[in-house]
Amino acid sequence: MKDITVGIIGGTGGMGLWFADLLKKEGHTVHVSGRKTKLSSDELAQICNVLVVSVPISATAEVIRQVGPLLNKDQLLMDLTSLKIEPLDLMMTSSAADVIGCHPLFGPGILEFKGQNVVLCPGRGTNWYSWLKTIFDKNGFNVLERTSVYHDKMMSIVQVLNHLNTISLGLALTETGHKQDEISKFSTPIFRIKLDIVKKLFTEGPGLYAEIIAGNSETEKILDIYERVIREIRQAIETEGSTGLKDKMKKAAKKLF
Repeated sequence: MKDITVGIIGGTGGMGLWFADLLKKEGHTVHVSGRKTKLSSDELAQICNVLVVSVPISATAEVIRQVGPLLNKDQLLMDLTSLKIEPLDLMMTSSAADVIGCHPLFGPGILEFKGQNVVLCPGRGTNWYSWLKTIFDKNGFNVLERTSVYHDKMMSIVQVLNHLNTISLGLALTETGHKQDEISKFSTPIFRIKLDIVKKLFTEGPGLYAEIIAGNSETEKILDIYERVIREIRQAIETEGSTGLKDKMKKAAKKLF
């Protein structure tokens, strides 16, 4: 498919900018819209073959409802959101266009994209899906095709559980009453890496991580698991000391690895 024009809503930064650069590399014409661009989202829908929604999670539903009805059956509507169930459902119901949910499992700061994972959630149509998958395959990405429900379930582990762990560490460190400078003096290399992750999550974009956690339909289950595990760790230590905790870790290792 040649002479394709792509419009990216939110393409002035972050993953939208990354996707714009990838598509330009493939020879496609790319237009972007943002808060300070001349072109609006509605105008992109009128002049582009492909319309990509790459805005914060909290704004995604509103944008899809706005632009979806403007597209016809020959166009493609897709998103780059971290959650997939609601965006995919909204794209399917609000538009006659082909629909794809896309989630690159990395951030725009990654320098080497070859070998990185991308999840595609098919919605409607096959031609545009083949076009998009071919681009990712050609550039060395690992493409996973999954349903939106399965995607969000896995993200409850990879993102929700992971970020909850980081947030818990940061909040617990705060409760110790010690400042980062003093803690860093006693840190091992691995713990310094963890501190850097805590700092990044707490200071650079806490809203994004909060939306990922609060917006996932599986979060309540993950919270239940997390709370239960902490209670079981405490109980093991209180009743059997290091032996109890070691036994729990050995049993878990057999199941997980």
